[in-house]
Amino acid sequence: MPEPLQSAWNRLQSREEPGLATRDNGQTITTSDGLFLFPLRIGSPQQMLNLIFDTGSGDFWVWSWLMPDTQTSGRNYYNGSNSSTATRWQGQSFGVDYSAGSLHGLVWQDAVWVDNIGVGGNPIECAQDVAPFFLNLEGADGVLGLSNAFNDSESPAPQQTWLTWVLPRLPASVFTVALSPKSMGTIDFGFIDSSKYIGTIAYTPVTIIPGTTGGFWAFNWTGFAIGDQKFNYTNIQVMVDTGGNISQLPQSILKKFFAQVKGAYQQSDGGWNFPCASAVPNLTFGVGNSRIVISGKNFIFNPLADGINCYSAVQGTSDGSYVYMNVPFLESIFVVHDYGAMRMGFANRTWT
Repeated sequence: MPEPLQSAWNRLQSREEPGLATRDNGQTITTSDGLFLFPLRIGSPQQMLNLIFDTGSGDFWVWSWLMPDTQTSGRNYYNGSNSSTATRWQGQSFGVDYSAGSLHGLVWQDAVWVDNIGVGGNPIECAQDVAPFFLNLEGADGVLGLSNAFNDSESPAPQQTWLTWVLPRLPASVFTVALSPKSMGTIDFGFIDSSKYIGTIAYTPVTIIPGTTGGFWAFNWTGFAIGDQKFNYTNIQVMVDTGGNISQLPQSILKKFFAQVKGAYQQSDGGWNFPCASAVPNLTFGVGNSRIVISGKNFIFNPLADGINCYSAVQGTSDGSYVYMNVPFLESIFVVHDYGAMRMGFANRTWT
């Protein structure tokens, strides 16, 4: 897992337990402080879990009955022994390492349903033990990795993502993401809903992040603009990830951004804060000749203890590194993940 994603996992906080709602068209997702969850059903009879959907990782793991009672007490978890369609994958195990902590367990196979999409015999990583970080992550019953098909942590037979299992059942090999700040969003599998964006969708090829073997949803933007300033034609790689809530820009771009935020200041550890009441400029990035606009309001994260300043939802990374684009960006735009063509599409949305 790339370091920016690990950092985002570390910073992710949940102050309230999200509620859930159902829809007839696409899959509803809910949020609390940038933690997006969606309902998923496993087994026969079906057991409902609320998972983080994470386009920046590949593992599909859940809280399970294999964990100690002290960890599952009062929580929602999958119980394979209560499912008539569950089977143990003999000899198969998994172990995921995050900078926030690790988890491990055994692999079972069972029927998995997301909205009206069902697949039998899907590998399910059933946790046996999790790090304290995950114990404190209320409302989340696991993670569904939606990276573009790099192997997960299973052993001795690594598997690809859940998405590869459902592709043959989809009308089109795409899924789209439309997140909303502090409210419900949607993720749609197999189709593109034209009512969820304005203008046209700008497509660009998926690129491989240097030092990796691929699998991440990444692309090259063609430049950026801060507020109403002139557009800077700069080709920079961008990793797109729904599993983090702190975005990152190269330091040279970030300093230009905060120069436009009255009262912005940098902490001794390098983190940026600014008065919560300050106007924050929009950020525009290029996809080919198209311009995609991010609301500056999305870059206000949690208020600090002084009650005046807020921690910024966009922080810095080294110049020469890629942009880490996650929830603060995605809450303004419509994103297409086109698995069949290995491309990404971006469109503007009407902000609420």
